[in-house]
This record gives sequence, C-alpha cells and structure tokens, in this order.
Amino acid sequence: MLAISLMAAPVQADLPNLGESSQENLSPLQERQIGESAMRELRRSGAMSEDPELVAYLRQLGGRLQDASGETETSFVFFPMLDRSINAFAIPGGLVGVHTGLIVLAQHESELASVLSHEIAHVTQHHFARLLEGQKMAPWMTLAAIGLAIVAASKGSGDVAMASLMGSQAYMIQRQLDYTYQFEQEADRIGMQTLQKAGFDQAAMPMFFERMQKSTRLGEGNAPEFLRTHPVSYKRISDAQSRLKDKPYQQVKDSLDFLFAREKARFLQMDEQDALNYYRKTLSEKKYTHLPAHLYGLAQAQLAAFDAEEAWATLQKAKQALGKTHASLEYLAGSIRLSQKRPTEALQIFKDGSKRFPASRALVYGEIDALIANNQLADALASTQYAIELYPSDAYLYQRISKIQGARGDVIRQHQAQAEYYSRLGEYTAAIEQLQQAQNTGNNDFYLLSAVEARLKELKQLQMPLSK
Repeated sequence: MLAISLMAAPVQADLPNLGESSQENLSPLQERQIGESAMRELRRSGAMSEDPELVAYLRQLGGRLQDASGETETSFVFFPMLDRSINAFAIPGGLVGVHTGLIVLAQHESELASVLSHEIAHVTQHHFARLLEGQKMAPWMTLAAIGLAIVAASKGSGDVAMASLMGSQAYMIQRQLDYTYQFEQEADRIGMQTLQKAGFDQAAMPMFFERMQKSTRLGEGNAPEFLRTHPVSYKRISDAQSRLKDKPYQQVKDSLDFLFAREKARFLQMDEQDALNYYRKTLSEKKYTHLPAHLYGLAQAQLAAFDAEEAWATLQKAKQALGKTHASLEYLAGSIRLSQKRPTEALQIFKDGSKRFPASRALVYGEIDALIANNQLADALASTQYAIELYPSDAYLYQRISKIQGARGDVIRQHQAQAEYYSRLGEYTAAIEQLQQAQNTGNNDFYLLSAVEARLKELKQLQMPLSK
C-alpha cells in the first residue's frame, strides 16, 4: 500500500496530474476515510509520537512543501512515528507518517524535505486509488484490513506480523499493493519539482540517495516487509547527480527548528540511560554537528532521568552556545521547572516564551499546564478556550479542558470536553460514550443537556460512514 521513502529523481516541468481517472472509482472522501481508519489503528497501537514539538515541526515543514507543490484540494497531516527504522509513508487522504529514524538519519533539512515531497506526490497523484483500480479491488472491503496491516508492520515484528495476517484480507493487500516503479518515478519527479520550489538544496538529493541505499541494505533483513523501502538503484542516484551538472551550487542553511527537532527525535527513540551515554560520549569526543542542539538533547535525557538540576545547568550551556534562545529551549526550561514543582516560575517562562515565539503550540500547552499546576483553574480555562479559537481542531486542548473541568468538579462539562477530544481524533464511538455519560451525571441544566443531545446526534451521523 504505502511506506515508500525513496528520494527524488530529475525534475521535469509541467508534469501532468495523472491521478484524475482513479478518482472515478475512489473519491477523495473515500480516500480520506480509508486514511483516517489507518490513522486510528496507528494511534491505538501507540506507534505514533504525540510530542508537541516534533508534531509541530513536521507540520510546518510539510505545510511549506505543500504550498510549493500547489496542492490546494488535499488537507495534509504530517505526523511522527516513534521508530528507529529509516522510513516514511503516505496514507490515502493526505496523511504522511515519518519515522524518527529517518529524521535522525537526515544530515540536513533538505534531505528530510526530499522525503516529504516524495510522499506528498504519492498523495496528490492518487497512487493508492490507482493501485486499487489496477487490482480491481473493492475499496470498502479493504478499509479495516489496511489499518490492521499497517499496525502489524509498524510494530516491527517482521515475519511474525506477516504470519498473523496470512490468509486474511490484509495479507492479500500487503502482497498486491506495492507502488510500481512507474509510480515511484512519478513521485520522484514531482517531489523534486516541489523541493526546488520550496527553496531547498538540490545537492542533498543524491547524497541522501546513497545514505538511504546503505541504510536499507544493512537493515533490510530485519525490516517489516509491509513497510520496507524499495531499494534505491544506482541509476536513480546517477540521474539525480546528473541534474546537478549544469546548475549553480546552492547551499541552504538548516533551520534551528530542524536541528532541535532532529535532536528531540533522537532522544525520543532511546531510553534515558542510552541517551545519557550517547550524549556524554559524543560531547566528550566532540562528535556533533551543532553544539547547542546536542546540549539540548543531553538536557532532555537528564530531565528524563529525573536529574532536573543537571538538566537546567546543561540547558543554560545550550543557550550560551547558541548566543540566544529558541522556542524548544524555552519549552524545556518550563518543563524542568514544572518537574521541580515550581509552577510559578514555569508559568512565567512559558508566558514569556509564548510572547517571544507566538507560533509555538508547545509553549501554549506549557502555559496551560503551568496554570493547572498552580491551581489557577479559571485562568487555565480562559487560556485554553482562547487557544481553541486559534486551533479549533486541536484535540489536546480539549483534553486539557476536560482535566480543568474535572478539577473544578464540573463533571458534565468534563465529559463534554473529553468527547471533543475523542471526536477530533476520529474516535467517534469513544466520543459518543463520553456524551452519554454526560447525560447521566444528574445535571438538570436544560440548555446544557440540549447541547449535549445535539452534539450526540452529530457524532452519530459522523460515525455512520465508518461502519459501512
């Protein structure tokens, strides 16, 4: 079905959209529903990372590439997978997963961007729909099986996962729905065009080709078959290199956002002790590409190991090495103070950080969490409601409202907010259950109960297509 993280090949201008005919058999709405089904399975499996900074970075980078692609009809969602393997994959409906291992492998932001642009092309060209069309398969018979197959493969159980799918519809899909060379070539060309328009370094392409080829060759024996990357051929590397011959050298500086996000991804895929050993060893040997980000990674590991004092001291070294601050450093600073049961100081850090970096969703979360920890529940509720006006689809803001309302003893509104949290994750059954619990709290507020009933009807309507 998916899971292709191959790099881009030569650019060709005025590439046609070859995915239109496939939409006769699989509509954009059906693609989206298939994708959301797979997303639910991935989320339930625990394979997805909910780290707010990593999520925000991938969505910012993906949004930049989507703008460059000119795609306006698809609402893309880019999300991280906590997995050391070198991979990224596109799910129908504009959903793109990126393994932390791929982020860590990328030596430059342009390399990571090249993978995302390739996956964007798989979606915009409706490759999944065209595969279904070619196989003459009924798409609605595959929805549940696709989600289960993705999860089985994402757990890294290799042959065991595939054996569990033997004889099932999911196994049939896994065997049949591999991207063809034609689709890969198409995604390469369109992805390269997108990469150039977004202002990234073309020379990063062949370099990442070679690194991907080496990593795939070394790790292929243990890679889950369903998510295994197609081999990168020498011809594809040669094609990418040949396109650079007549073009001027262009070096694109890595953003600080990328450097800190890469270190966060590295830290997240290690346990605390391994992370501490890694950062201490590489720092002592001066084996790092960016000292402030490396110190940031060490501070993360120290905090995870419950050494908040050392984490704070290392964080100050990171700021000193950088010569300024960054949203990631401020979020970590506030998190350290929260872990030390110093919510007043944490709150001030998050507030100041939000003013300096207004685009940081993590700092918004941090400020709300600090208000809750400081027992300033009314202010926490007001701050969260204001944030929801800016980010109405953010499930994690509703989760915080539920926590606030629970602390205030407002049980019906606690269930209401938790229902909105689940609904924004596409978990309509769980959302309906929360609203039904809200109806049974004993609250007799007519207007509030009417709102609950109206929302319950809406969610039941949303749930219906998923059961077909």
